[in-house]
Amino acid sequence: MLKRLIPLVPALTLALPAVGCKKGDDKPAEEKPAEAEPAKEEPAEPRDPGTSLDKVAKGPDLSGPVPPETSMVFFTVDGALIPVGCFDKDKGKLSAGKDCLKLAPKDADVYLKSQYSDQLDTIGEPKNALCEVGVSKPTSLATPATDSGAAFDWAASPKSAARNVVSIPADTWDDAAIKYSDDEKKAVAAAIAEINDKTKDVETNMHQAASVDLDGDGKDERLFSAYVVNPRDTARYLFSGVFVARGTAPETMILVEKTKTNSEIFKVRAAADLDGDGTHELWLNAAFDEGGGDRMYVWKGDKFDGLGKWTCGL
Repeated sequence: MLKRLIPLVPALTLALPAVGCKKGDDKPAEEKPAEAEPAKEEPAEPRDPGTSLDKVAKGPDLSGPVPPETSMVFFTVDGALIPVGCFDKDKGKLSAGKDCLKLAPKDADVYLKSQYSDQLDTIGEPKNALCEVGVSKPTSLATPATDSGAAFDWAASPKSAARNVVSIPADTWDDAAIKYSDDEKKAVAAAIAEINDKTKDVETNMHQAASVDLDGDGKDERLFSAYVVNPRDTARYLFSGVFVARGTAPETMILVEKTKTNSEIFKVRAAADLDGDGTHELWLNAAFDEGGGDRMYVWKGDKFDGLGKWTCGL
C-alpha cells in the first residue's frame, strides 16, 4: 500500500528592519511644539489730569462733564441724601443745604459710594434722613437704593461729578493702622497748645492722619485729627479738632475746625472739588455720644471756612 507523501515546507521567519527607526527606539520622535508668542501689553489708559478720576476705582460709567462745566451736588448719606455742598454753574457760587435741592431734580442721575461698593441711581422725592427726626419739611432726598435699606457714605449728582471726589480711606482713623511721625505729632501738639495753653502738659492723641493733594500742585497735604482729654473730666476734651499741613510747608498747621462743646471728635471723610477750581473742599464728620453731623469746608489761603451749617442739628 502506497502512502501519500505530503511535502513539508519549512517555516521561514523574515526579519525585516523597521524603516526609519534606529536600534533601541520604541516610538517615533515627537514633533517640537511651536513656541507661543509673548502676550502683547495693552497700552495704559491715559489719565485726565484735570480730575480725580484716577483716584476712583473702576466701576460704573462716570462719563460726562465735571465742574465748572456743570453744576454739582455732594451728599452725605443717612437713609437719604443730605446735601452738604453744591456748585451752581449759572451763579458761579458754592452753597449747602436746601439751596442745593434745585440742582438735583427728581429723576436726575446720582452716583452712590460706600467703602465697599458703588452704584448709579436716580434722585427721588424729598425725604427725611434718619438723623432728621421731627423735621416737617424734608431737605434730604430719597433714591430707590437708599429706600431699600442700602447703606452708602456719600453721593454726587450728576454721576460724572463723582470724578471730582476723593474718598479718605477708613484706615486713616483706625488706631491700629494710622501712620504719622513723631515730628508730626509734636507739630500738632504745638499747634493745639497755641490755641489752648492748658494742653501743654497733657498727652495729645492722634485720631486720624491722612494724605491727599488738595490743591493740585502734585504734593500731598497732610490731614490730622487730634484731641486732648480733659484730665479733670475724662468724658470731655480740652481740645479736639482738625489741622491741614500744606505739602509745601509741612511744619505749618492750618486749623480747619475745633470743638465748640468739648464733646465732638472729628474726622475727614472725603475731599471734593465742588466748583472745579483745582482746590478740593473737605467733608468733615463730627461725632459725639448722642449723635453727630457733617459739614463741608472751603480752603481760602491760610484758613478754612465752613460751607452752610452742620447737618442733623449739630
